[in-house]
Amino acid sequence: MLMFIVSGLLGGVTSALLWAEKWEDIKRFEFARAVALGAIGGYLFYLMHTQWSVPNGVVCFTFGYAFQDFVEGVVERIKQAFQVQRGEK
Repeated sequence: MLMFIVSGLLGGVTSALLWAEKWEDIKRFEFARAVALGAIGGYLFYLMHTQWSVPNGVVCFTFGYAFQDFVEGVVERIKQAFQVQRGEK
């Protein structure tokens, strides 16, 4: 169970870091909320996976739905990094 919670927590941290535009954003409530929701999501995933016998299709659908935001965040960060290197921003 702890592995699921920690994985969710790390996912929340990653998500919050991807969407933060400045280092000051990390000190805001939204960062703490994303981290807490990530841990809660990890726990819920654990329950769905082990206790409630939710079909893997439902869990995969939920992951697929959230994964789009993750990929878009990574792509946006890469774009920003290249714009800063070129001096476009």
